[in-house]
Amino acid sequence: MGVVIIDGSTVRAFVGDEAEFRKNVDRRFKELDLNDDGILSSSELRKAFESFRLLETDFGVDVATPPEELTRLYDSIFERFDLDKSGTVHN
Repeated sequence: MGVVIIDGSTVRAFVGDEAEFRKNVDRRFKELDLNDDGILSSSELRKAFESFRLLETDFGVDVATPPEELTRLYDSIFERFDLDKSGTVHN
């Protein structure tokens, strides 16, 4: 297994390359848009969050996070992206 180190200059270079950044954002959006309607629903984004398992592990060790805490967190993240408060996120 290889190790990849991403430092600030790597991130700035990536974000600074607008065409490459947009291409990657568009690709990831399409991966998350499970029904291919051009819109991310709360349930589609939640499935993505759950697949990342960001809050369910601590350095590779499973941790128990109460489901209601996960729901509150996922809902609050979704609300940050739902700019028009329509219950969806558009690309």
